[in-house]
Amino acid sequence: MFFNVSGLLRENTGASRRFSLENDPPVHRGHVELIRMPKGVLVRCDADVVVDDRCSRCLVPFGYPEHISFEEIFVQQVDPSSGAHFPAPDEPDLFFIALDHTIDITEAVRQYTETAAAMQPLCRPDCPGICAECGQDLSMAMCDCPRRPVDSRWAALAALKLSANG
Repeated sequence: MFFNVSGLLRENTGASRRFSLENDPPVHRGHVELIRMPKGVLVRCDADVVVDDRCSRCLVPFGYPEHISFEEIFVQQVDPSSGAHFPAPDEPDLFFIALDHTIDITEAVRQYTETAAAMQPLCRPDCPGICAECGQDLSMAMCDCPRRPVDSRWAALAALKLSANG
C-alpha cells in the first residue's frame, strides 16, 4: 500500500489527498487521507481488515473481520525540491517517508490489525474445543475419554453427580 507524496510535499501545510483502499490482504476495503504537515504527512486511515488467526479452543485456523482506524505522521527525510537530507529525529518508533517520496502504510496497517485482533479468538461462539486427554476436535466428533473435573476440588461434586445418575 504505497502512495507517492512528492507532489503533496511541494504543497502548503494543510493540502490533502484521498485514496480508496482496494482488496489487498489484510485490508478488505477502506480509505486513506494524506494531509501535508510542516515536517511530513499525516496519514488518516479507516479500513476493514480480515484477521487470520487460530481458534483458542480448537486451534482451527480461520479469519474474521475487524475495523481499524489510525492517524500516524510519516516524517520527511529529504526535501523534494533541493534533495537535502533532514536530520533524523530521536524518536525510535516513527514512520518515515521513503527517500523516493513514497509512503508505505503496510507496517502501520499490520500493527493496528494486531492491536485489533481478539485475545482469545473463537471460530464460533459455541466451539467445544479439543479433548484434554486425546486431542480430538470435539466439534468434529466426540471421543470416549471420561470427562473428569479439571480441578480436583470438584471431584466430590462429580462423584455425587455420577451416583445420582447411576
